[in-house]
Amino acid sequence: MRSKPVFIMLYAFVRPLAKIGLKFYFRHIDLANAAKIPPNAAVILAANHPTTFIEPCVLACFLEQPLHFMARGDFFKNPLAAKLLRGVHIIPVYRLRDGGYQGIKNNYKSFDQATQVLLQKKNLMILAEGRCIHEKRLRPIRKGTGRIALGALDSTDLDEVYIVPVGVNYTYPDRPRSNLMINCGEPLRASEFMDSYRTNPNAAINQLTEELQTRLAQEVVIINELADEPLLENLLRLYRTEQPRDERQNISHTDRFLRAEKQIADRINHLPTAEKTALTALSHDYFSRLERMRITDASFRGRYRAAGKKHLMVLLGLIPMLLLLIWHLPPILLVQWFSGVKMDTLEFASPVKWAGLLVAYLLYCIGWCLFAVFSGTWWLLGWVAVELLAASYLIRYGELANQWLLHWRTRRQAEHEVKYLRQVRSQLLEQVKLFWKIKED
Repeated sequence: MRSKPVFIMLYAFVRPLAKIGLKFYFRHIDLANAAKIPPNAAVILAANHPTTFIEPCVLACFLEQPLHFMARGDFFKNPLAAKLLRGVHIIPVYRLRDGGYQGIKNNYKSFDQATQVLLQKKNLMILAEGRCIHEKRLRPIRKGTGRIALGALDSTDLDEVYIVPVGVNYTYPDRPRSNLMINCGEPLRASEFMDSYRTNPNAAINQLTEELQTRLAQEVVIINELADEPLLENLLRLYRTEQPRDERQNISHTDRFLRAEKQIADRINHLPTAEKTALTALSHDYFSRLERMRITDASFRGRYRAAGKKHLMVLLGLIPMLLLLIWHLPPILLVQWFSGVKMDTLEFASPVKWAGLLVAYLLYCIGWCLFAVFSGTWWLLGWVAVELLAASYLIRYGELANQWLLHWRTRRQAEHEVKYLRQVRSQLLEQVKLFWKIKED
């Protein structure tokens, strides 16, 4: 119990740093319908599990109430790691392969901890799929969520446990500066399954799990057939070009983009085979030609015209960018190397990059500050502050320069190629314009 204040301090220390890191790592974060999370109540946030730990971090950073969540027990094997993880409100869940039958027995203690969180009317996040796999599908929901919710109602004086389905959707989970869309669905009331639970616990848990599966599926972009993923990706790229986001808005609370992308996936799922085959061929023809030209749909559409006119800004900003970038290279290259060598799965790569950059920059800055203090070169403290403040400039300049380059490449294409691509793109839009609402120019 003596270490409890330390744990509280650790969560309070990490949370603002992680929040800053997430804002830099993602171009846009949509956290929609958080108002559906009942306040001052026992709440389980049941989410899908596309990456190892980014989704709990986002909710912990951007929801007002502190968040507790459950994670794999094998992360707790190291005693120091176990203390740190518990310090940021993580409860271990053991699988048979993590610790054998002894590990499974430890789950009773973990479930008791989860029940205590609910009893204190706090939010508990559970990655309900159990397995971490990034795909535009929803895996079968595990029974643990229902077991914890109904068990808490049965063993305590709680009169309600709410289960809020939370859909987590990434545009490109392996790329920094991509988009993340999180949406909270309508909460389930676990109490509605208690009559059944008292007579047949397993049946009640199954019923609750099936209902959660249905509701969570409404918040996730799902493509039924693996073979249709390239078509979906191509149509999503078209949609994102036609419906550009406000680049000034990093954090938003709209579900507009998620609903549109989910609608596109649903339309593909119900397309007749012949129509789907023709659309796949047409979209592949268009996007494969763009890739050979090393341009994007957005640049071909003319979305980067404004950036293409900023020749002076790009040229004058190049030298300052390179000078500032030199200081940032050590932590960036270290994390890039580590994630490339040690992480061989998509689900781990992006979280490790984000967390690695956060830790690497923290240690890097501490090292510079210690050097400045012990060497008496106090001006270095100011330089570190300037470099950290310049991080936003480096990101913006890099994106501007990339848009300028894409626009330049687009203008250099042969006229007959451009004419053909315009025809193909018009055909594509004509066929899919009913998939979403396209703003007229």
